[in-house]
Amino acid sequence: MFDGTEGPQGAAGAVLEAERLIVEAINAADRIEAHCLFNLAAARGAEDALKLWQEPAAEMTPTEIAIAQRRARDLIRLYS
Repeated sequence: MFDGTEGPQGAAGAVLEAERLIVEAINAADRIEAHCLFNLAAARGAEDALKLWQEPAAEMTPTEIAIAQRRARDLIRLYS
């Protein structure tokens, strides 16, 4: 799960972290976790994440989406 570290320094590190988040999202245990991780990856600059999160989002209720977005915002605030 997202831990706030960027890995290697600089922009390359942010890209690697974003790609790692995408892999975690694809393998996520549930749609809420996947949606949250895709949001985090997108926040780190992974353009693919914006496309990939549409699949779990299409199967989610508005409440589930709100939960996932809240989790992502909380994690971003926590580690920023």
